[in-house]
Amino acid sequence: MENKDERELAEVRDETLLEGMSQLSALQAEPVEIAAEETAHQEAAPVEVAINNVNDPMSEAPSAAERMASNAREQATAAADALRRGEFMRDAAVDAEADNDDRLIALLCYVTQMVIPLVMPVLVLMSESSKKRPFQRFHAVQSLALVSLFVVASLLVTIGTAIVSIIPVIGWLIGLTVLCLSPIAVLMGYFAVGYYGFQAYLGKRFGIPGLTSFLKDQGWI
Repeated sequence: MENKDERELAEVRDETLLEGMSQLSALQAEPVEIAAEETAHQEAAPVEVAINNVNDPMSEAPSAAERMASNAREQATAAADALRRGEFMRDAAVDAEADNDDRLIALLCYVTQMVIPLVMPVLVLMSESSKKRPFQRFHAVQSLALVSLFVVASLLVTIGTAIVSIIPVIGWLIGLTVLCLSPIAVLMGYFAVGYYGFQAYLGKRFGIPGLTSFLKDQGWI
């Protein structure tokens, strides 16, 4: 009888011991699974960040300088097309609010550029009285931009010719060609400011192909 009871107790003890060992194994396995999940999540996270970093530059908007450069290229193309068609003005209309003083100041903003570039338009824009005269300010800004364009173009041509002239024969030929064409370019510039000054003296607001559109896009006029 005692042997039977001892066997039953041994069986119960063994079952309890096995159950305890299985529970202990389960508890030890859970952190491993959790750690495995966290490791997998951490390994997957950099992939998402990398993908986002790759996609972000594609979604960035162009900078102000890039937009200005793109707009300038478009307007330069439009101006070249207009000049090929012989179109020197656009949307010309007489400004009924422009008096004789406005017309005279607008004329001077253009024609004085033949002698002293850039000075007269700057004086007009700095004047307190001109702030109340939109006709004067319109032509001051437009004439300033026009002559600034001429000055920048002449500087670029001069620098480019000086660099190219280092090349024997070809550079000298290019330099000679630029030298021969320079008086024609100067005369064309004088004609342009004189023509636009005369139109301004008639009391007209007009657009110079390419240039005026660019100024309006930048909010300068």
